[in-house]
Amino acid sequence: MLKFGFDNETKVKVGKAFFKKYLDNLYKIMKKDIDKKLFKRDGQLDLVLVGDKKIQVMNKEYRKKDRPTDVISFAYLEVTHYELEPGDIIVGDIFISVDTAARQAKEHGHDLKKEMAILFVHGLLHCMGYDHNTDEEEAEMEGWAKKVLKA
Repeated sequence: MLKFGFDNETKVKVGKAFFKKYLDNLYKIMKKDIDKKLFKRDGQLDLVLVGDKKIQVMNKEYRKKDRPTDVISFAYLEVTHYELEPGDIIVGDIFISVDTAARQAKEHGHDLKKEMAILFVHGLLHCMGYDHNTDEEEAEMEGWAKKVLKA
């Protein structure tokens, strides 16, 4: 099972339930793989909605890029031996810039909620160990994202 923490530091009216359905879709679709990665324990994943100013600071600190970005994910499953620790397994933290998401939504011709859903699912997949460093990885990640967003 995946537990979900949510914090909205912006003025945009969107709540935890909007994102939770995508987390639930991901879990249903990838249950076997996720349960294996979590050693059949509960996982904790957190999402924070922020503005460009905050995400730019994070992007500069963690990615050495001094500009806003749309989403930053901190995936913990691949870097820590959680099977040795008691309690929930910390899966990851996702930060979405609502400012950047709004600009991208306009560019792509859809609404802000759809763009935030896309970014959230992208961040979820990173937290589950997926990446897009090669064409093959990108195709796999996009395939999973489409399934989760459609479910």
